[in-house]
Amino acid sequence: MEWVRLCRVAVAVPHFYKEGTATTGYGSTRAGTRFARQLALARCLSGVLALNRQPQDLILNHAQHAIEVAPALDDSTTRLKGVKIDLHVFVNEECYLQDVVEQFTGRLTVHALAFDDPRSLPLAAAQWLVHQTKQVADLSLYLEDDLVIQDPRYVDKQIWFTQRTEHQFVLMPHRQEYCVAEAPIRLCVDGPTKPAEQQQPVWSDQEKEVARGSFWDGRSVGFAVASNPHSGSFCLSAAQRNMLVERQAQPTEFVGPLETAATGTVLKHFPVLKPIWRDRDFLCLEHGHPSFLAQVGALPMRSTSAARAEVKG
Repeated sequence: MEWVRLCRVAVAVPHFYKEGTATTGYGSTRAGTRFARQLALARCLSGVLALNRQPQDLILNHAQHAIEVAPALDDSTTRLKGVKIDLHVFVNEECYLQDVVEQFTGRLTVHALAFDDPRSLPLAAAQWLVHQTKQVADLSLYLEDDLVIQDPRYVDKQIWFTQRTEHQFVLMPHRQEYCVAEAPIRLCVDGPTKPAEQQQPVWSDQEKEVARGSFWDGRSVGFAVASNPHSGSFCLSAAQRNMLVERQAQPTEFVGPLETAATGTVLKHFPVLKPIWRDRDFLCLEHGHPSFLAQVGALPMRSTSAARAEVKG
């Protein structure tokens, strides 16, 4: 089915900030992180709102002191008439970066909740996104407050994927941190995982492609079942959201409260796919407040020659 209308996207972003004295732990509570969190939150919200689009724009005509309507865009890489974002930010009492949120007044809705344990906030946001009955949306997107969308076709790719897979799978992005000197250009932070009891090593080049399709722009993309399904985000089609509501589905406990909200909401209810590593740039998010870069240089680097030798062996 080809889309010929506006795509409505409901977005839930849980946001908490209360600077503490510790230099470790969650970025939202670490000492000395206020400015970094301000930047990350502002970029997160700006990235979401930048997904709004319609085929026509306005032109400020200085010569005639008038406003004109621009011609409709002719873009063969999309099947959407436009995208309408309905952004909701969930906060815990007064523990949030009000100065940043207030810059977006009129463009988002703030939900002020009160939890003794602020780690309950993400799950409340995720459950609202899935279960609140007044929502009319073609996609429901959950996003942690330091994740940045830079892809103007992020919504298009999610719509295309859910249609092609008949709403049977959930597509997760690759989460990346942009590196500093002496590090690779980008660090993909959600690499392979394995059960604690497993002795056999797991490497990224062992992934198995399980599906392939051609996106609207003609690009062929491969997908694999993610050994590490986490990305701090999830996206559901309207059909998938309805399935969860009808099943009265409960989140699956995954790592901790934050990860349970972002990943456990869909885990065990839908198989989670990610683009294969060779196609990782097809769908990715920037981790706007990096916390994994210290691992580069601290952990051993697996060389390409070693990987090839293991394959031959």
